[in-house]
Amino acid sequence: MLKVNKLYLFVLIAMLLTGLLFISGCAAEEEAAAEPVDEEEPGVIVLGGKGWAENMTLAHMAAILIEENTIHSADTSKVDMGPTEMLHPAIVSDQIDIYPEYTGTSWLVVLEQEEMPPHEEIFGEVRDAYAEQFNLTVLEPLGFENTFAIAMTAERAEELEVSTLSELAAIPGLTFIGDSTTFTRPDVYLGLEETYGLDMEQVIVDTAFFYESLVQEQGDVTTCFSTDGRLKEYGFVVLEDDKLFFPPYDAIYVVRSEIIETYPSVAEALSPLLGSLNEETMIGLNYLVEVEMQDPEDVAREYLEEQGLI
Repeated sequence: MLKVNKLYLFVLIAMLLTGLLFISGCAAEEEAAAEPVDEEEPGVIVLGGKGWAENMTLAHMAAILIEENTIHSADTSKVDMGPTEMLHPAIVSDQIDIYPEYTGTSWLVVLEQEEMPPHEEIFGEVRDAYAEQFNLTVLEPLGFENTFAIAMTAERAEELEVSTLSELAAIPGLTFIGDSTTFTRPDVYLGLEETYGLDMEQVIVDTAFFYESLVQEQGDVTTCFSTDGRLKEYGFVVLEDDKLFFPPYDAIYVVRSEIIETYPSVAEALSPLLGSLNEETMIGLNYLVEVEMQDPEDVAREYLEEQGLI
């Protein structure tokens, strides 16, 4: 009887040991699975920008999203660095990590291309060329473009019953306000003349007085940028470029590919902003900076808070 009890005891101990080993092994597997792979180390992301309202606001939006939604910090000391001619060499040489750009500028200034591809193709062309030539990642467009445009007062547009450049070109005896280069550049008046058959009288004023001259009825139309905050101030109407003469200038973020690979959370932090901004929204944000003289960083933060992104 004693031998039997010893046998049962041995079997029981063996079963308990086996169970403990099994449980321990499962716990170890669960712990290993819970540990993150390639966990990011905190880093400093350097933002660049062009030094004017819209571009600085977009740069600050990126900086705020990174600081609020990742473990990384953002250096905004270069958000007013200068034009593309300074920013592109800076990002290629690792002086900055991210900056807001426009597809048309990338195509004409950086890639030095002369023939503009169709609007629906230019983003892909720029994205692929930047990746191959510069090891730069072009994120998806932000949702709006800031291109050249033709503006009129709302009253004059209503009086003439025009909303497109084709309709404008069909009306004789109108006057175009511009500076000395407006009427000699192929991407402004000369191109409009060729594409639309535009034939207008010309009034030459300083660039800073285009809008004031339009209000004072020195002419019927003038050039502008499509997201200029002053369009809201003056209530101007932007005529539709129905033949797509002006190059596409979709707003994008250019990022060093090494940053995306090392800190994938940076791309994740910026992703909610991609495709979310439209022209009307950007005009409103630019108005706050250009006309009401608010700080671009404050405008960027307030917008992100309103959208629930931070």
